[in-house]
Amino acid sequence: MGKIIVSGEGGQGVRVISHTLATLLANLGYQVSLLYDYDSVVRGAMSVAHLIYEKGAIGNPVIGEADIMLKLSDKAHGLHAIKTVCQTGLCTEEEIDFDELGIENFGKEIFGNMIALGRLMSLAHIDVSEKELAAALPLKYHEENLSAVLFGYHLKEEDLHRGRASRTAQEANFSSDKPGELKPDA
Repeated sequence: MGKIIVSGEGGQGVRVISHTLATLLANLGYQVSLLYDYDSVVRGAMSVAHLIYEKGAIGNPVIGEADIMLKLSDKAHGLHAIKTVCQTGLCTEEEIDFDELGIENFGKEIFGNMIALGRLMSLAHIDVSEKELAAALPLKYHEENLSAVLFGYHLKEEDLHRGRASRTAQEANFSSDKPGELKPDA
């Protein structure tokens, strides 16, 4: 049995990521339970997806502690996972700037959510062919989404730690001897 939580804000792709992953797993023969918890506001409000998948019947579709949690914002509270992957600045475990990687590698921030999907698939050891993956992806930006998921699945070690390194560098650059004064970069 696998348990995954995707949390973020409306507009960050929580539903797209979780629905695509659920569709992919169902196409692979898994039983899938996908439950959403979200505020009524469309953008900027809390959005969480709870995904359980298993080869046999799912006895309980409620997740107490997930195997993996993808955290794209800090809106949802009280969620627990063995492994957490976060947008930069949201945790101290694995931080990845999905938005920046989307812009750098595919020209748009929106592809960051497909990069995140690829990272989730890698961590959950979900191995599929490109044909199986392509069948589950949204039709809009289909080729770019496929490339972004594959990019996320095969993230390099330096990409996994880049978020924490850049935050540490920013904190160092903005240290100050006096309150309210910025220290110039060295």
